[in-house]
Amino acid sequence: MKGNMLKVLAMRAKNRMINKGSADTYFDARVKVISNDDSEFVDRVRKILEDEESSRNPLKILMDEKRVNKLDEHGKERYLLETVDKFLKAKAQIEQEQTGSFLNII
Repeated sequence: MKGNMLKVLAMRAKNRMINKGSADTYFDARVKVISNDDSEFVDRVRKILEDEESSRNPLKILMDEKRVNKLDEHGKERYLLETVDKFLKAKAQIEQEQTGSFLNII
C-alpha cells in the first residue's frame, strides 16, 4: 500500500508538471518540507546504498511516514519530489566522493 501511495504521488506530480500553466497549481507549495541537514541525510543514503535490500526502495525508507500522513495532497507530492531531489544529490555526492577517493589511491 505504501508503494502505491508513492506511485500515485509521482503520477500526480508528473501530471502537475505537464499542466504547470494552470492557475491552481502550486498555490500553497511554497513551504519547504525537508530540512537542510544534508550530513545526516547523506549518511542515511550511504547506508541505504550499501544495503542491497534497502536500495530497492530507498524513498520509502527516507520518507517520514508520520510527516507524510499529516500533509495535504500538495504537501505529500512536494515532500516526495523534494525527497527524490535530495536523494539524487546525495547519491551523486557519495559517488563523487568514492570516485575521488579511488583516484587518490591510484
